[in-house]
Amino acid sequence: MSVPDNSATSPFMCGVEVPITFHYDWANEEALSAFIIQQMIEETGVDSSDVPESLYQCIDPDALEDLFQPLQDGTPRTSGAVTFNLAGHYVTANSDGTIEIESELGRLKRTGGNLLLTGDVPADVFEQLSAQFLGDVTYDRTHLFALYGRDADVARTLLTRANANPDHAHALSYEAAVRSTTQAQTNEHSNQLRVTPVVGSIDDLETTIREEIFERQRQQMGFDPGELRFCFDSLQLLCSEEDTQTVNSFLRTIAETIEEVSGLGQYIFPGAYESSPVQAVKSLFDVTVELKIGEQGPEQRWHLHDTDYTTTWFPI
Repeated sequence: MSVPDNSATSPFMCGVEVPITFHYDWANEEALSAFIIQQMIEETGVDSSDVPESLYQCIDPDALEDLFQPLQDGTPRTSGAVTFNLAGHYVTANSDGTIEIESELGRLKRTGGNLLLTGDVPADVFEQLSAQFLGDVTYDRTHLFALYGRDADVARTLLTRANANPDHAHALSYEAAVRSTTQAQTNEHSNQLRVTPVVGSIDDLETTIREEIFERQRQQMGFDPGELRFCFDSLQLLCSEEDTQTVNSFLRTIAETIEEVSGLGQYIFPGAYESSPVQAVKSLFDVTVELKIGEQGPEQRWHLHDTDYTTTWFPI
């Protein structure tokens, strides 16, 4: 997964992907807040000026210091913990001085999550970023595409861009019964993307996606975290053909299924981030990746929903 940061050169926002734990001595003259920031800087390998958010914006440092100070008689506090968010990270301070830090994106990689890709940009920009989310080719990924009124060449293009093996990929090509005039045949040739047509209602598509995911999980005897990479293209047509309640129910079910198998799902929604259709569905996802064409070319900005953190714009 490509990860953003404030300077576009150092991965601060997702630098602490694997949770780190360290100990703070309450007798230390260095303030706890400064100690936490220093630990994050050392872990991510950035300069202090690259930290995109002040601790003062997240929590009162003085109150944090006072919370776990020994009692007036010198007795140490033996219980209690506080968790707060800092620049897309979860920070937990315990009364015994144990500090734990991890990034929201790092947690999503381990537990599964769903990303919405949106913006008023050319299709090639979506392809460029979407291919990155198919994962590092050095790992054995399972790729599943759900194409809603989109040609299977979309999936083939993404696999080619990612240098991914089409033998490990499967595309479900959906056409509503009222729009479908011909039914494509499943690809039976080796070394090519396998494409299976799905004709019927949105419920039929939902059922087929879930069945395919669980069947691939069974064949693999379980997925490792991030092994399944799912791509839905595109939500724009889905939202134009189905009512809001139907769309939300469909997306919620698919997103929960992806999380259940610790996969990573991406959902393509061409259109302005501020538009009503995009705003109506963005809360169903863990992260919204907003795209635009900047002065130097395509740029992205990440909205992390759980930590309520938005990055600055940086190149794709």
